[in-house]
Amino acid sequence: MRILILGGTRFVGRHIAQTALDRGHDVTLFNRGRSDADALPEATHLVGHRDKDLSALSEGAWDAESTRAWDATIDVSAYVAGQVRNAIGALGDRAGHYTLISTISVYRADVPNRGFTEDAPLLDPAWDEEYDATKYGELTVGCELAAAENAPAGALIVRPGYVIGPRDNTERFTHWVRAVAAGDPFVGPDPEQPLQCIDGRDLAAFTLNAIEQGTSGAFTVTAPQQPPTFAQVLDSVAAGLGVTLPEVTWSKASADLPLSSPRGGWPLMHADVSKAVDAGLTWRPLTQTVRDLADFIGL
Repeated sequence: MRILILGGTRFVGRHIAQTALDRGHDVTLFNRGRSDADALPEATHLVGHRDKDLSALSEGAWDAESTRAWDATIDVSAYVAGQVRNAIGALGDRAGHYTLISTISVYRADVPNRGFTEDAPLLDPAWDEEYDATKYGELTVGCELAAAENAPAGALIVRPGYVIGPRDNTERFTHWVRAVAAGDPFVGPDPEQPLQCIDGRDLAAFTLNAIEQGTSGAFTVTAPQQPPTFAQVLDSVAAGLGVTLPEVTWSKASADLPLSSPRGGWPLMHADVSKAVDAGLTWRPLTQTVRDLADFIGL
C-alpha cells in the first residue's frame, strides 16, 4: 500500500511509520522537517506546514494510472478540526482511506462507568482555529467529526489511552522508569489509581492492521478493561528493570505527578476494548515495554 502519514517522525507517528515500512508499504511523511528530519530515510519526505503550506499535498506529479496518490492517509498531528478539513481538502480523492489518531480524552469523564464502549457520550466539540490545551478533548472531538464528514473513502478513528514505550517524548511513563531505576525513595500518586496504557508499537500494529483490512469506525485502543493500579504498575516497572522497588511515599493529593489523575478521571481508565480486540488488538507485557524503554534511554 501507498501510505501518507501527516507527522510521522515522533513517538506514535514514528512507530506507525516504522511498522508500515517493516511491512513493505510505500510510506510518505508530511511534516515541517524539524523533528528528526533525517529519520526513516526509506520513506519519502514532503515538507510543509499544516496551518500555512499544504502545497506539497495539493500539487505534485501523481501516479498517472490512479486518481489518488495514496491508498491510505494516517493523521497523527491534527489538533483542531480546521487542520483535518484543510488536509483532506488539499488531498481530495488522493487521501484514500483516512485514519485519525484521536484520544480516549474525547469521552465525557463524568459519564462512563467501568466497561464503557465506543458508544459512550463524547464531549461537546470545540471548533477553535488555534489549539488550546485546556480544550484538548473537545478539540479532538471536532477533529473526529471533521474526519467523518470530509474523508472521501471512510474514516478510521483510533482513540488510544495513555501511550507508553520507546520514543515517548512526553516523559510521562519514562519518569517512573527513571525513578525506579535510580533506587532512591520517591513520591507516588494514589496507589489505587488504575492506569490503562498501550505500548506505542502495539498501537501502531493495530492501526496498520485495521488500515490493511479497510476498517472504518471508532475504536478505543488501550490495555484490558481491568487495568493495574499505580502500585501494581510500579511493581511491574521494578520487575522489568530487574531491581527492587525503592521506598514509595504514596500521596493521594499529588495529582500533578506524571500520569496521575484525580479520582474524577478514573472512569476513563476502565474502557472496554472488546471491539478493538475483535479487530486484532494485542498488547505486550508491561515488563517488556519497561525493558525496551530502559534500553532506549540508556538505563
